[in-house]
Amino acid sequence: MEQTPVPTYLLDTSAVRLAAGDRLAKKASAAALMASPFCFWETTSHLQDEGDFARIKANLMKFRHLKLLNEPTALAEHDLALAQIDVDDSLEVPDVIYAALAALRESNSIEEFFKCRIRDGKGVVRRLDGCVARIQEMLAHGESGFSDFIANVRQLLTDQTVVLNTPDDYHASILDLTNGWWIQVKERTDLTDGSYQNLIRRGYFFYAYVLYRSADYAARPSARIEMNDFEDAKLLLHLSIDDDITVLTSDKDLRKCLQQAVDTLNGIGDDWYKTNVKVCDTESFLVGK
Repeated sequence: MEQTPVPTYLLDTSAVRLAAGDRLAKKASAAALMASPFCFWETTSHLQDEGDFARIKANLMKFRHLKLLNEPTALAEHDLALAQIDVDDSLEVPDVIYAALAALRESNSIEEFFKCRIRDGKGVVRRLDGCVARIQEMLAHGESGFSDFIANVRQLLTDQTVVLNTPDDYHASILDLTNGWWIQVKERTDLTDGSYQNLIRRGYFFYAYVLYRSADYAARPSARIEMNDFEDAKLLLHLSIDDDITVLTSDKDLRKCLQQAVDTLNGIGDDWYKTNVKVCDTESFLVGK
């Protein structure tokens, strides 16, 4: 008898924050629940906030019920068979996160946590003191670069260098942005049409988010670019057009951007672009059976 496929969900930081740990554990028994390491790092970056250790620890413990994915740029480059993956090895392996979670579980304060040592999958012992500051620095660097990227695309839209009047305009501009990634990495590929097509399928949701967020900011000239757009975009870099997966989020902006991208893909009228990626608000998922 053919088994029914297990539904797969990708949770963002807001979904993890909203869901109770026991509810996640129950859901994980019937579905594959995954999360980006950026969700873990974004949460961990607040672990040293004054008086907030217990609450942040409780949120981090929820990741025990989720499958942590590899760093998305490294994972994408690996899946695309790019030579010379351009990401720090220390960011690639989820076993470091699980080891840190085990240490955190036994810690009753940030001081106790910082005294812990963990061992990664290669047997290397790592110190945890200062890890929060290192995570904060890494995220701040990524957020700064990504906000500049959004600002540049917003300016192109504001100046009407790029005009978005129809779904086809959006689709063409998303492909233009994704082609920028191809230009950066093509020398590390075999330069075949297959490699290019795989990159388009893997990068589409990430660059769709860039475009839709930039368009939203262009429509609101006084709006400040939100720093956590970076983490949301990194979440979507885990997705491919080929995936059959539901993204869970309580973030209305992320939900809107992702739904727009799905609607654009499925409205093109070309089976090559059709996708089974879906987006769902966290509460609807949690109240279901």
